[in-house]
Amino acid sequence: MENFGEKIRELRKERGITSYEMATKLGISRNTLTNWERGEKEPHAVEILEEMSAILNVPLQELLAGKGNSEVVESSVIKKLDARLTRLEEIFKKYLH
Repeated sequence: MENFGEKIRELRKERGITSYEMATKLGISRNTLTNWERGEKEPHAVEILEEMSAILNVPLQELLAGKGNSEVVESSVIKKLDARLTRLEEIFKKYLH
């Protein structure tokens, strides 16, 4: 199974988008994108993932799904985003009640 970074790189290249163009459109450095594509780091913002799916013209679910799989895999990207959402919910509950 390809990892998240490999999927980003594959989709980007299939669409003829350079790493510089992709990074510029996402508002990140080319180094950051390269780190994601190598699997050394992962995006931590839902907005970045949504923008990435729009640039690559694929549904977010497909971007986060494993190769040949329509289900979103339990990747570290999903786990980290879920943890951040949980923390935000706790903060909002604390200050709204």
